[in-house]
Amino acid sequence: MAAEHPPGTDRVAAVHARLEAAYAAKADDYRPRTHLMTGDKARFVNRLIEEASPYLLQHAHNPVDWHPWSAETLAKAAAADKPIFLSVGYATCHWCHVMEEESFDNEEVAAVLNRFFIPVKIDREQMPAMDHIYITATQLQQGHAGWPNSVFLMPDGRPFHTGTYFPRPQFLHMINAIGQAYAGGERRGEIEEIANQLSQAVQEITQMAARESAALDGEVMAKAAESLLQIHNSLEGGFSQSQQFPQEGYILFLLDHWRRTGDEASLEVAQTTLDAIAAGGIHDHAGGGFHRYTVDPNWRTPHFEKMLYNQGLLARAFIEAWEITGTLAYRRAVERTFSYIARDMTDPDGAFYAAEDADSLDENGEREEGAFYAWTPEDLIAVAGADAVEALGIGEAPTIEAGAVIHLRPWDDVNYAALEPMLDAARKARESRPRPIRDDKVIAGWNGLMIRALAEGAAAFEEPAYAEQAAKAGHALWERLWDGERLHRFWAAGQARSEGALEDYAWLALGYLALSDTTGDAVWLERARILAAVIWQRFGDGEGRLKMSAVDGPLGPVYDSSDGAVPSGESSALELLARLARRGQDPEVEARAFALRAALSAPLAHQPLLRPDALSAARILEYGETGRRRMLGRGAVQVLASADALVLQIASGWHVNAHVPGQDWLIGAAVSGANADWPAGKSVALGFADGAINVYDGRIEVPLSGAAETLMVTIQVCSDTICLEPDEASFRLQ
Repeated sequence: MAAEHPPGTDRVAAVHARLEAAYAAKADDYRPRTHLMTGDKARFVNRLIEEASPYLLQHAHNPVDWHPWSAETLAKAAAADKPIFLSVGYATCHWCHVMEEESFDNEEVAAVLNRFFIPVKIDREQMPAMDHIYITATQLQQGHAGWPNSVFLMPDGRPFHTGTYFPRPQFLHMINAIGQAYAGGERRGEIEEIANQLSQAVQEITQMAARESAALDGEVMAKAAESLLQIHNSLEGGFSQSQQFPQEGYILFLLDHWRRTGDEASLEVAQTTLDAIAAGGIHDHAGGGFHRYTVDPNWRTPHFEKMLYNQGLLARAFIEAWEITGTLAYRRAVERTFSYIARDMTDPDGAFYAAEDADSLDENGEREEGAFYAWTPEDLIAVAGADAVEALGIGEAPTIEAGAVIHLRPWDDVNYAALEPMLDAARKARESRPRPIRDDKVIAGWNGLMIRALAEGAAAFEEPAYAEQAAKAGHALWERLWDGERLHRFWAAGQARSEGALEDYAWLALGYLALSDTTGDAVWLERARILAAVIWQRFGDGEGRLKMSAVDGPLGPVYDSSDGAVPSGESSALELLARLARRGQDPEVEARAFALRAALSAPLAHQPLLRPDALSAARILEYGETGRRRMLGRGAVQVLASADALVLQIASGWHVNAHVPGQDWLIGAAVSGANADWPAGKSVALGFADGAINVYDGRIEVPLSGAAETLMVTIQVCSDTICLEPDEASFRLQ
């Protein structure tokens, strides 16, 4: 049976035949996402059937004659002299699904859109720079923004009217009014003027032309920390009095600030927030992992979608906090997150899927947010026993229609041994429910965030299996998405798709760098360096800044140094360059790092709260890394510090001068802030010294006693022919 032409269109026969052929070629398990069916066949098919993005494929059978974003689509709009209706969303977006069902899968709405507009769909996860342009336009014009992002554009891509979700009656009225006003021509000048003004405002934000430098000193960092303390929700944790997002960048900055300054208030705010997240409904206690945010201030009621980037970033925050405090709940949250990723979010080759939906089918076969995760007391008693209702918070009044969400009470003493059987029973029981849709595309940068978390977890918990999991993903990403010259952004339907964004290069390289630090395998450091070099070639603007994408958008180049739900590409590139500069002797890498830091210094100094990740990265470049593990001697030595011992892992071909080196002109290894039982070292004869020298090589463990809050470690690293400048690092202990 041939598909119908979309209402309000006269599609070219060759195009229609091509799209029908693409539909017919789908695998037997392909299911059109539309209620407009004849038997088991969709009545309509549009150009999105040729795309790989799961989000775009969700809309491939709408009666709306959707086009993907492309130069050809813009040319078609110009030739037809039609405005563009642009809808931006992503596969696991609840309100995107609602607008699809109400409007985009409606023939009356489709007829108006197809008549007056060139309808275009963008997957924001596929094209982050384009998403940034048009979400900025909506934010400027409406004062708020979100997804679905609904934007009306001139044929050349300039926005003139914006919004988010619209109920069908309002949307139908609006597209009729805008379409007729544009087609009639009498208001074209007014529309053109709005497009010019809004586009100019967007450009001022996304292009950030100012290049002046500003000091990034301790005062700026202290101001950022103090601002976070002021906005902290002291009652419930977090940084909001309404909806609560994890704000991992804030937490990681505060932990770093404590390690550098000893500011106990910063540590307390980070701990309070992590305690609340670990206990709240945002944490999937039964299955592991975290939802994207909660709709209430007490972390109880999540918006249920699960994003890979949250798993990676929150895992890192909990790992760092566990290393400082030893809090069991933190390690448990990480380990359960890693189990969730391995069980539910890993493809056969080891790469990680992007997300899981908030919605799933309820007992009536209707899509409902949270249906997979919610419980009634009766259902929970049936699978986990009567004690589970009180222990898991299900006896409290539910806050969503589907039921109550498992949660604990923050700051209570928890008997995890008693909880585990209940939670395991709940997880197994809910596996019989229809699962949320999984977005199974593999995004390069998001995988990098997860690889980094696993590698850091492997080192912190001394668990090699996590490093093996990270390495398997790292190899899969390199094989699939690196073509020898550039990185692709994502893998879907068996193919590498789209050009990588700046964030993809930076996040994946940081993941590889963490694997290098954890495993000592040189391949990961080499790959990180390759990606860092390509970053400067493809995204550098010649003035120190880095663009979001290698190809400019319709409004010109796009920059974004603001850290939001994820670190910005520029912030992460600065961190990458700063860390690489401490793992080698490449002056070009260091010069690029300082150039980027200088170019970002003014926005960092003026609005530090918008850029917590960049602030931390700037500190690394200037003052070195923090944490229990430190790379010293340009990466030749990894130092692990605790109150009981100092461990030096020295790379092959290098050594560290012993505590008593045997030559007065050499700097011997030393530690202040504790009593150290240094070994004697190995006596060697080297070409640059007349007499024997005592050195350490390989792995050296130095017992410590009487440790103070801060340890200062000093070492000098040498090879058989040269000695580097002495290196020192301060370790703050808790």
